[in-house]
Amino acid sequence: MLELPERHLQRAVWQLLSDPARVWQTLSGKRLQVLAPGELNVYEGPDFRDMVLLLEGTILVGDGEFHRTAREWLRHGHPQDPRYARVLLHIVTNPGGIPPGGMPEVLVIPEAELTAILHTLAAQETPTEALVSLQELQYFALLRLLRHTVQVRQYTQQWEFPESFQRLLMSFFERYLRKRRRPVHTSRTLQALLEAFPSSALMEFLQAFHRGSAHPLTLRLYELGQRRIATEGAHLRMEILLNCVVPYILAHATADQRVEILSWYWSAPARVRYGQLQRRFPGFPQRYMWQQQGMLEFLRQSGSGLLCRELLLSYRFGDLLEFYQTAERLLGY
Repeated sequence: MLELPERHLQRAVWQLLSDPARVWQTLSGKRLQVLAPGELNVYEGPDFRDMVLLLEGTILVGDGEFHRTAREWLRHGHPQDPRYARVLLHIVTNPGGIPPGGMPEVLVIPEAELTAILHTLAAQETPTEALVSLQELQYFALLRLLRHTVQVRQYTQQWEFPESFQRLLMSFFERYLRKRRRPVHTSRTLQALLEAFPSSALMEFLQAFHRGSAHPLTLRLYELGQRRIATEGAHLRMEILLNCVVPYILAHATADQRVEILSWYWSAPARVRYGQLQRRFPGFPQRYMWQQQGMLEFLRQSGSGLLCRELLLSYRFGDLLEFYQTAERLLGY
């Protein structure tokens, strides 16, 4: 089936790259996660537009191109074609013909996995819209996390730790109490959480993180989800973790720590189900927390009139977060 025209293989490659938790290694030896596979482009130009990549701890937004062999990048004249100027990732099944290193990075994908996906797609009458929508959730999940991380940066510019985190918690609780649906927890319960924070396991974790001794981060984040701050239930505790803790440590993380944090974010299973999301999106799974975060952000952004990837670009995170770069900024044009 790999003898098919590349346009027929395009969707299979896109689906293969749609698992944000999967860790790849580029031909030059760099660690890579595809946080969002981009928009399928069936016209002239790169195959995948506005992919979101995590490359060695830096989030990159640019295009991707697929060929069977790496040498086709040069054979097709892409280096001289301005339509391919934003390509950051060259996806191939055969790495022969081009030296590793530089941009675009080369990713070799397994032919066996691609063939298996092709068989699955061939059994479908038409590609499902639900699948496309599920991939779009990856953009919304990332948008939500980065938006919260920018908020953390604003707090830490005004206050030192631990006051910055306490104020972050207070802001989250205020938003919680203003929700249109009736909050489960009272203001008294939330005040008790604030009072318990200084002597909690959460405070111990954040202190250890600032000392550089909170490792492995993935395990410590899992443990935080199990340990109460005060009398809160699992649902509120996970909301605190996702809305406050993860953005806070991401805002202060080193490149290696960012890899750990984002690996956890894209692989952590959902421990509670949101009834609101089940009613609004009955066909979408809630297997992972990022899926829930993506749906919540979609609801928040509804009515903007922008496509999900356009929303991500509109926030100009590259001006606010040093670990976020667009192809234009990275390649200097």
